[in-house]
Amino acid sequence: MSQSNEMHTATVQLPAGVATAGTAGDIYVINRLGGKAKVVNVDFIADAAITANNSNNATFTVSVGGTSLGSIVSTVAGTGDITAGVNEPITLSAAGSNLLAEGGLAKVAITKAGSGVAVTGVCAVTLQRVRAD
Repeated sequence: MSQSNEMHTATVQLPAGVATAGTAGDIYVINRLGGKAKVVNVDFIADAAITANNSNNATFTVSVGGTSLGSIVSTVAGTGDITAGVNEPITLSAAGSNLLAEGGLAKVAITKAGSGVAVTGVCAVTLQRVRAD
């Protein structure tokens, strides 16, 4: 398969519930590029700063079909502090597992540890169409 120049970035507001410290949530992006696509980039941009904490934190996990592609966590040893208005990229791995069929879903799960942390902002998920050669 080869890559196409056709790309789409969906910018999705986080669910209102995750603004509450103890509440988790998910966002989904659907592939409507007219064929298979791969997840090539995921970024989180916080509306308000998130202070790194090893006990009470948030984890953002990107997955396709139940396979984790990458994550960030707001701990001291993880991502560290997250600055408001600054792009926080989620490094993707699991090459080959990032393919979405037409209509397939990429998921960003926001989970909380301890009593959690308030999270507001957006996730930007970029898909690139692939084609069979």
